[in-house]
Amino acid sequence: MKGFGARDASGASNAPNVQVGDLPLKSSEVCPSKIKIPGKRAPLDLTLKTALQFVSSSSVKWCHNLSIAGPITQSYRGGSQNSRCARPGKEFLFSRALQSWVYPQSLLPASIISAMLSSTARGENEFLLKRYQDWEDSFQNLYYMLRKNQLNIFYVYTAQFVALFIRGNCLEKQPCNAYLSQSTRGIRSLLRKHGVRFSMPLCNAEVEQVTDDDLMEFSKIQTLNLGQTLHIDALSEVDNTTESLLSFTGNKSVHGLYDVLLNYKSFLNSLSATDVPVLYSPAPFQNGCLHIPEVICREMRKADTGLASSIGLDEEPGSAFAPPPGNMCYSMEIKDVVIPPWVASGICAAMSSDTDHFDLTIGTEPSSMGLNAAFTSIGASGQSKAPSESSPEGCEAIGIPSAVLVRSLHSASLRRLSYNHGEYLAHTTV
Repeated sequence: MKGFGARDASGASNAPNVQVGDLPLKSSEVCPSKIKIPGKRAPLDLTLKTALQFVSSSSVKWCHNLSIAGPITQSYRGGSQNSRCARPGKEFLFSRALQSWVYPQSLLPASIISAMLSSTARGENEFLLKRYQDWEDSFQNLYYMLRKNQLNIFYVYTAQFVALFIRGNCLEKQPCNAYLSQSTRGIRSLLRKHGVRFSMPLCNAEVEQVTDDDLMEFSKIQTLNLGQTLHIDALSEVDNTTESLLSFTGNKSVHGLYDVLLNYKSFLNSLSATDVPVLYSPAPFQNGCLHIPEVICREMRKADTGLASSIGLDEEPGSAFAPPPGNMCYSMEIKDVVIPPWVASGICAAMSSDTDHFDLTIGTEPSSMGLNAAFTSIGASGQSKAPSESSPEGCEAIGIPSAVLVRSLHSASLRRLSYNHGEYLAHTTV
């Protein structure tokens, strides 16, 4: 039967090269577990994070003070020639790195949304309609900023999947690309129904070609229990996994995804009783709010002293309980629902400008796994580069100049970074 049944097991191992953007990738390529990156720029990771924990031998009290004081609006314009050429200080880098623009500013629990949807009160219905209309306006504004080359990257975050819209080149005529994580057969069928073309760059199995007629035919067979049919296609096993990532190349395909997400209440029943998706951008947009994650700083005794206690940074250094400076290390934890890549790389840049050594432990949002496949659509010249090659130009092109693009991370994500005297050691997870 066409499109139905499991594929031959040998077919997956001999799968042909799959395409993302203009660069062919072998699905069998495996990212190294450790990668050395020279320089002060941290490797770019387009997956969303939930926590960043820095540990350093240098004090992070200045970070603590800045996170309480709020964003710095210092401008590097005017003044003498020397001041115009001076690099931004660590305080400005850190304050700027924390900033994202989001809508909505906070999510409403599904239970509250359900109660408001079932309510007959006019005010509650008007609130939800206004909230959805504001979200629609915000999404449209972000999308057309991307198309007009006024923005290079933004995210649409839901509890089920993450959509990444990206322009990987600073050239005005460069087409846009998009990526959707954690896809399901239902979503893929919906996209095909509306003529939206996509590929599955991280999937080893053959992409299914199931039409509406096929699904109807299968439904009849399933009703009759003929042959005890259990699966429609080989890809049912990759639903909601990293391998189910969808790639949309070119303006036409990207616009098709945009249309589906814009009308998600009509197309995606699973999201109809939840709050609107969260939009994340590194730049201001319509209805967007400035958002800063939670920052927690601590002083900790080193393990070799035999003490496991820690104190807050408001503890007086002269206190009788304060240990000698040589026995201390310093921790800074940054937490949020999700932390976008411009925040993570920007904070690394601020830290590397202040200290010669730090360790970073990273928590990744599982629903965003696979989004580094977008690396192959990033580049200043649009030309393919070797998977192991790193370059800062691609990151500058998408508006994250504090990071460096390491193409061998396209099928993995970062779980830990160690910075030591101008060099990063990246620990990855597939």
